[in-house]
Amino acid sequence: MASEKMSSKIPNEATGSRVPVEDYYVGVDLGQKRDHSVVAVILKKNGQITLVHMKRFALGTEYQAVIEYTKLVGERFRNVRAFYIDQTGVGEAFPENARRAGLKNVKGIEPSLPRKSDVMTHMKQVMERKRLHIPRDRELIIEMNAEIAKLTEAGKTKFHHRSGTHDDRLWALALAIYASRSEIPRYIPFAAFGHISKHPWDRPKNVYPLAGTTNPVKQ
Repeated sequence: MASEKMSSKIPNEATGSRVPVEDYYVGVDLGQKRDHSVVAVILKKNGQITLVHMKRFALGTEYQAVIEYTKLVGERFRNVRAFYIDQTGVGEAFPENARRAGLKNVKGIEPSLPRKSDVMTHMKQVMERKRLHIPRDRELIIEMNAEIAKLTEAGKTKFHHRSGTHDDRLWALALAIYASRSEIPRYIPFAAFGHISKHPWDRPKNVYPLAGTTNPVKQ
């Protein structure tokens, strides 16, 4: 029986067991003093996407520590097809240092407004198709509900989170999902979607599918 809350430990640390060789994708959202750095790992299997691991670092954690942890993730999950790394404010330095540390398939993502819209559009499409399975993680759900999308006068979608909240987990997950796409999604204005978490969590009583399961857990 799966647990109701996902461990933030890498599986080998928690169980001592080997992780099956399957297709994994990693998203890394970087932060420093005001925002946390987060590493998210998803498994894509038979068209279904499951969040299997998420690590949020303490504020002020040095980027080198994040690189070392990300490298450990790559070693433990053994078949990471892509690492998508948010390079806002750090440019190509972090992705390049990650490559020098031995990580392969690293791609730095500069989240311009069009690119952010692509990332969130793809995540929304995955959710609408009921292909995303996440653990019962209260903080992640709060972040998903707190994210706000506004259409600018130029017709571009701008994202921000409500005061007093964070969106680091959300963006790490979104980047991992974006890394797993098999094709570039067509552009759909994100403002047309409403809250990004509206679809999977507006069902009565529910219900966050546990990682590795398709059965909802009632609250």
